[in-house]
Amino acid sequence: MTSIREPGKITDNITLIDFKYEGVAGVGGVYLVEAGKKCLIDSGSKDGAPHVVKTLKELNAFPPDYVILTHSHWDHSQGVPLLRKKASQEQKSFEVFASEKAIPLLEDQSYNEVFKNKTFDNITDIFPLKEGDIVDLDGLTLKTIDVPGHSKDHIALYDESNKNIFLGDSIGIKIGDNAFLSPIMPPFWNTDDFYATLEKLKQIPFDSVCLDHFGYIFGDEAKAILDESRTVTDQEWRIYEVAEQNGKLDDLDFLVELFMRDMRPIIPELKVEKFMMRFMLGFINSLRKIARKEPFAVANILLKTTLEMKVKGYKIAKGIQ
Repeated sequence: MTSIREPGKITDNITLIDFKYEGVAGVGGVYLVEAGKKCLIDSGSKDGAPHVVKTLKELNAFPPDYVILTHSHWDHSQGVPLLRKKASQEQKSFEVFASEKAIPLLEDQSYNEVFKNKTFDNITDIFPLKEGDIVDLDGLTLKTIDVPGHSKDHIALYDESNKNIFLGDSIGIKIGDNAFLSPIMPPFWNTDDFYATLEKLKQIPFDSVCLDHFGYIFGDEAKAILDESRTVTDQEWRIYEVAEQNGKLDDLDFLVELFMRDMRPIIPELKVEKFMMRFMLGFINSLRKIARKEPFAVANILLKTTLEMKVKGYKIAKGIQ
């Protein structure tokens, strides 16, 4: 085994919390890092924040001392307002950190409107982090590393003592051993920045990585993950180029067919925890009913909606209206 994707304590210092991305388990996570102080890496989505609060309370870790956001995308930052509200109700508070580049984006969430059918809260009172800054947890430190590409404000956090690095979404989505998707995503995808990020990360002596989508990866899989990320990103980009050449960038069925043929992912079965997938395609009337009939329906639907977003990232990068 070279990965842990089940929520719970995964090392002496790290606990994986599944925030049930859009009501589905095994897709989106945040990490509680504990030493003398407690730090939450990312907050999850607005809908997922109640589960994060509940889990932290069960772990006697609410509120944490710090929350660090790897980047400003809605599914990583929009849990902050609820976490703050729940802490305030207990006459408590915590500090929130993010890249200095993320602060204007968090304060004005209009850029997030590319992700349809969602509402976004502006987030203020953020402590800025820049390249090389250290967050001290009293017995463990997290070093800030700029890792743009997926988003221009993306940072990673390196725990040098344990040779573990929290990568957020910077190198992609890996929800199963053979289900790896690139980090191409709107509205700030930059291919050159992404390749530079991979080269930068190769200079860091890490033994394990934590991905928000999804899990703790170590051993040989961690050693190979940067090259794997580049390969899947190149493959995905070619798929979008083929779709563009055929005038089918907006044909999701065509994209899924190309993706399954060329990428050959082994998509894991995903469990619906609660019916909250508002972004689902219009023809879906009951996700639970579909999931009972076809165990992999949820993963296939998520793939389709994810590719829809990825195409927007491709279009932005190519200047396609």
